[in-house]
Amino acid sequence: MRPRRGAESAAERPKSKRWRKRLIGTFAALLVAVPVAGGAGWWYVNYRIGQVRHVAIAKGVLHVSKPGAPFNVLLIGSDSRQSEGSNFGGATVVTGQRSDVVIIARVVPATREIYMLSIPRDLWVDIPGNVTDISGPNRINAAFNSGPSLLIETLKKDLGIPIDHFAEVNFSGFAGMVAAVGGIKIDFPDPIKDGYTGLSVRRTGCQFISGGMALAYVRSRHLSYEVNGVWNYDGMSDFSRIRRQDVFFHALLDQVKAKETNLLDMNDLLGSVVHNLAVDSTMSTSDLRDLALEFRHASSGSIHTEVLPTIGTTLSSGAEVLDPAQPFDHAMIEKFLAIGTATAGQQGTSAGSGSSASTASSTSTSTTTTTTQPSAGSADIVFDTQPEPWNGTPC
Repeated sequence: MRPRRGAESAAERPKSKRWRKRLIGTFAALLVAVPVAGGAGWWYVNYRIGQVRHVAIAKGVLHVSKPGAPFNVLLIGSDSRQSEGSNFGGATVVTGQRSDVVIIARVVPATREIYMLSIPRDLWVDIPGNVTDISGPNRINAAFNSGPSLLIETLKKDLGIPIDHFAEVNFSGFAGMVAAVGGIKIDFPDPIKDGYTGLSVRRTGCQFISGGMALAYVRSRHLSYEVNGVWNYDGMSDFSRIRRQDVFFHALLDQVKAKETNLLDMNDLLGSVVHNLAVDSTMSTSDLRDLALEFRHASSGSIHTEVLPTIGTTLSSGAEVLDPAQPFDHAMIEKFLAIGTATAGQQGTSAGSGSSASTASSTSTSTTTTTTQPSAGSADIVFDTQPEPWNGTPC
């Protein structure tokens, strides 16, 4: 049984409600939406892609992979909240920016697959540099406060993960992206609710949920579900939220696929994406277009997800954070970085298997997740394996 995370204070709640899969949905939507245009439409597509904002990264921070080789993309969500509603904490409440659960996407051009390693935002690391109130022992999401360069350096220094590219999606683009495809379809076996995000799904079965409700669903960290008239508290905070965001992503990708011949819908989707997406300055318009062409047939089965194992700890201040669960974290990262290389053929293609632990695979919403299992005496380590059917499935 996983340990339950501690309750947040009222001051912390607006700052802590961030989400994971909206940026993956944006990334996938771009891959799917771009290739639908043909002929003269390519000029327009290039024009729209050219509207994507570019962010400068400090010199020497980004890794450079060989052409055609696997590469790592840091995907994060921005906490710039100028256009958000009060339910999620507006710009007058939240200052600066924090990354949500950090996602490293390992893109393998040879097999047209994407492997995603999620790193919980509360992971306790040693942030490099001399940034006041940021550098030194801190949560990893704090490293994004002044921009992506420090976060990229932290990933390399603390976890040994080199980053080739960076992509960020703004919170405000999410609702428009879901609206562009007419909502997403999820099958709910139980009624669910979350008073903090406004989530309220009282009907069960397959149904469309709108942009606002889809947002509340993927952001929920205090979810309750009803069984036989009794409401039960989920209690797993970010770890359960990751499951819901996986469901959201696959539902979104399914809906984008269903709409890809509707040029009006795809134009709306592309507009929502490009105005709320930022990439590093080394990724040109042609790079984004070529990547979209390369992965234009991406499906749910092409996406593989892992969550870094962690163990909860309480600091002397009373704050609850997550420590890397060694040796499981090291083994998972080593396997992840070997994907798409000759070494991966010797170790296996899953990021989750390691010599120090046995593995178990679970398939959910067409995505195979292989997760390292604890050895004896490691019951407090959080592995993302607990069944949570109330989160629903795409339909």
